[in-house]
Amino acid sequence: MSSLLARRLGFITGLVILSLLAFFAWRLFQVSLRPESICTGLLLLLLVLALTIFNARKKLPFLPLVRAATWLQIHLYAGWFCLFIFLLHIHFRIPGGPLEITLATIFCIVVLSGIVGLYISRDLPARMAHSGEALLYERMPAFRRHIQRNVEDLIRKAESETESSTLGNFYVERLRHFFARVPSAFSALASAEPGLHPLMAEMNALNRYLDDREKAIANEIRDWIETKQNLDFQYAAQSLLKLWLFVHIPFTYSLILLGFAHGVIATLYAARW
Repeated sequence: MSSLLARRLGFITGLVILSLLAFFAWRLFQVSLRPESICTGLLLLLLVLALTIFNARKKLPFLPLVRAATWLQIHLYAGWFCLFIFLLHIHFRIPGGPLEITLATIFCIVVLSGIVGLYISRDLPARMAHSGEALLYERMPAFRRHIQRNVEDLIRKAESETESSTLGNFYVERLRHFFARVPSAFSALASAEPGLHPLMAEMNALNRYLDDREKAIANEIRDWIETKQNLDFQYAAQSLLKLWLFVHIPFTYSLILLGFAHGVIATLYAARW
């Protein structure tokens, strides 16, 4: 058995045991007429605070703490345990009241964004490494302009050397938008091949109308098309990795603040009764 599989089995076993213990404790509190909602709410708030520490750990890699990979596993399985405690806290029902609905909505956003973040953080880096050389995000717009200028220079070269506008017309109709476009972050979730193949097929079909000099230039343009496609994927993937953090982290801090306020109100209300 590999160490990774053994570690995962250990975390899953621990998650199941903790969940069962939490469920039996929750039922015991209910039977004994104790305020189980206060207990599960406090535990939920502490769990969210503990999960937030993972982000602080990533910003302090120089400290001799547990490895980031181990922290990620703890964060993942603690997140599932946190979801189970949340279901216990709301008694497996839809919350009622403005504050409870707001808290539940924010909690669901945090959980869903965490699941999305887990998927893309495992899928995109491998695909980025396979697509080509890693590029700095801030320099990608300059690379995009550089590619477009090079292709336009090739088009002008073809027109001046061959006195033919075939490649120029194809560039205006099919390629100019491709080289100028800025991909959306969500395009990283799709495969690049379906969109690239038709364009390359059109380039190949264009060969029958080109002379030898134009064909040589068309081959260079094909290389730039592949380069631009790789650049687009790198840009979209890095944008998506940044975007999910802009959703996950602010909503997490909002959840902590509202959860603390909800806990204070619930404790004061329970004390009156």
